[in-house]
Amino acid sequence: MSEMLGISTKTAYRLLKNNEVKHFKIGRVYKIPKLHILQYIDVA
Repeated sequence: MSEMLGISTKTAYRLLKNNEVKHFKIGRVYKIPKLHILQYIDVA
C-alpha cells in the first residue's frame, strides 16, 4: 500500500489505525484489497 500511494510505511500504518483506508486484519497481518486503496485515492 505504501508503495502504491507513495507514502512511508509509518504513514500507511497510521491510515489503517485511523480507519481511513478500509482493511481487515488476520492475526497480526493487515489485508487491504486493491479496491479499497483505489477508493481512498478517489476520496482524497
